[in-house]
Amino acid sequence: MPRITILLVILACLVFTGKADKKCLDQCNQGCFGDPVSQKCRPCPAGCANCSSSDACDVCYFGYSLNKKKNCVKCGVNNCAKCTAPGVCTQCASGYYLANNSSCEFCGYGCEICASETACQTCDPRFYLSATTGTCDNCQYPCIECESSEICTLCQKGYTLSGFRCMPPRPCVKIDPYCISCDENITQCTACNDGSYLKNNKCFKCSAGCAQCTNDVTCLKCAEGYYLNANDGCSSCIQYCKACQDLTTCTECLSGFEYDADKRRCSPCNTECGGGYLNY
Repeated sequence: MPRITILLVILACLVFTGKADKKCLDQCNQGCFGDPVSQKCRPCPAGCANCSSSDACDVCYFGYSLNKKKNCVKCGVNNCAKCTAPGVCTQCASGYYLANNSSCEFCGYGCEICASETACQTCDPRFYLSATTGTCDNCQYPCIECESSEICTLCQKGYTLSGFRCMPPRPCVKIDPYCISCDENITQCTACNDGSYLKNNKCFKCSAGCAQCTNDVTCLKCAEGYYLNANDGCSSCIQYCKACQDLTTCTECLSGFEYDADKRRCSPCNTECGGGYLNY
């Protein structure tokens, strides 16, 4: 085999390896860290949300401060999110106003950032700030996120945002249950939903396991857990595999699993480690 061909093969293997599924140690729960020595998830110090060892914390949980020795200490102020020392609060939880460094006062329902003890500066996305009262009012159904009573930014499922208002979807389903786009006269379907293709103004399902296709014999993209086989169809990946290129290997396992190259399977992770958070 020519030298340049060997180099290309090696490069291809390196690229494939770089796409491999992340290891279990990268999937440890919050309050735990991946210990490369034991190859297990180990608990962070008490009250710690993020760390790289069991002796020192990098980021404490809500309501704790990090002391000089990188241990977490309870803020000791009700509804305090961040503090520099016990009894010294620098940021309150959403909906609370920092009246002084030892007191967080509730400023109103639906408020995310307070302007004062009685007025809001920024509302939760499900509310809008009233210009007259300074309080947060609910977005009007079917709007679920808004900037005012007249400006909607996100609608309930089944509604379409048009001109900052939530409009019922055009009834393309009258043509076909899987039709998602049609002409203004609702007589011609122009697009079908994923997993279907358009033919003679009707939507037909793609072959099994196919997410996108041009017809019933040519699949363009397979659904999660399947790969495109030699006959333009979809075949199943190995168990617990999210993405693969063939029947025996996996490029990405489902969350909570990692690929074992020796056994050629997605093995379950044990991301639980216990400890970390204390409520006192």
